[in-house]
Amino acid sequence: MANNRHTFRLRLEDVVALTFFLIMLFVHLVFSGLERRNLSPADVLIIIPAVALLMGKELVHYFIAGKERASASAASPLEFVRPYWEIFRDWFPFLVILLMYYSLWGDATHLLVPLDRDQALIALDQKLFGFQASVAIQRFITPGLTSWMDFAYFYHVLNIPIVACFIYIVRPRARFREMMSGLMVVCFFGLLGYLLVPAIGPEFTLRAQYTVPLSQPLAVFNRQVEFMDFARIRRDVFPSMHVAISFVVWLYAWRNSRRLFWILSPLVLSLWVSTIYLRYHYLIDCLAGLLLAPPCYWLANWLFKRFGEVPIPLVLPASLAGRFAAHSGKSKAPAEVAGKAKERP
Repeated sequence: MANNRHTFRLRLEDVVALTFFLIMLFVHLVFSGLERRNLSPADVLIIIPAVALLMGKELVHYFIAGKERASASAASPLEFVRPYWEIFRDWFPFLVILLMYYSLWGDATHLLVPLDRDQALIALDQKLFGFQASVAIQRFITPGLTSWMDFAYFYHVLNIPIVACFIYIVRPRARFREMMSGLMVVCFFGLLGYLLVPAIGPEFTLRAQYTVPLSQPLAVFNRQVEFMDFARIRRDVFPSMHVAISFVVWLYAWRNSRRLFWILSPLVLSLWVSTIYLRYHYLIDCLAGLLLAPPCYWLANWLFKRFGEVPIPLVLPASLAGRFAAHSGKSKAPAEVAGKAKERP
C-alpha cells in the first residue's frame, strides 16, 4: 500500500478557487432545497465544469511537468510542451476569476438573502455621509468628463494584465504568483459579499433623482457601456470589486515598481471615482472595497509564503500506481534534480 501513496500538489490559487466553488455548490444544494425548488443543471453549469477544469489542469501538469527530465530527450513532445504549459498554468487564474464571477449569474445572489439590500445601503450612505454621492456629483457632469470616466471604468479590464505582465517579465516568478493569489483572495471575499448583500445599484434605485444625463460625444464609449452592462451579473454592488481589485493590483505595483505605481495612480484614482460618477455604486460600496483590499493583500502574501503549494496525499489503486510513479518525478537521481526548472532571476 505504501508504494501506492502519491502526493498531488495544488497551487494556493487553485485551492482558493476550489473552496469558493465548493461553497457555491453547497449553497445551491442546500438553499435550493430549503426553497423547495428543483436544482436545475443551469444552476451548476459553471461550478461543476470549473472544478473539473481545475483538477484536470493539475492532473495534466502531473504528467507534463512531473515526468523525469532525465528520461526525456530534448526533442521529445513533453520537453517541447513543458515551457508553454507552465505559462498557461501561471496565467490560468484569470480564467478562473471569470468563472467565479459568472458562477453568480442569474438568481444565485438571491440564494442566501432573497431580497435586495439597496435600501439599507442607501440609508447607510445617508447616515454616514449625509448625501447620495452619485446624486451630489451631478453638478460636475460634462460630456468630456463622462468620456474620461467611461474610459477609466473600462480601464479595470486593462489594469490587471498591465501590472501582471510587468511582474511576469521583469520580476521573479514567485512575485507573479503572489499577485495571482492576491487576486483570488480578494475575489473570494468580494464575491461572498455579493451573496450576503445582494443589490442592483443606484442607477436603478435612484434613477428618479438623476436630472443630468450621462451623455458624451464618443460613440465607442456608448458601445463599451452597453457591453459592460450586458456582461455584468445582476447584483454586483457590495463591495465594489472595481475598487477592491484595482486597489490590490495597485499594491502589487507598489511592491514591484514604484515608478509603475505612480504612473498608474491617475488611472486607478479615476477608476474609483467613475464607479460613483457612472452610478454603478453607492459610496459605502467603494469604502467597503477600499477596506477589503489591504487585508486581502496581506493575507494572500502570508498564505503564499507558507502554502504556495498545498500537498494532497492520494492512495491509488495498484493498477494506476505504477503509471503515476513513472511521472511523479520523485526519483532521487541527480540528473532529475539538476533538471528542475529554475525561477526567473
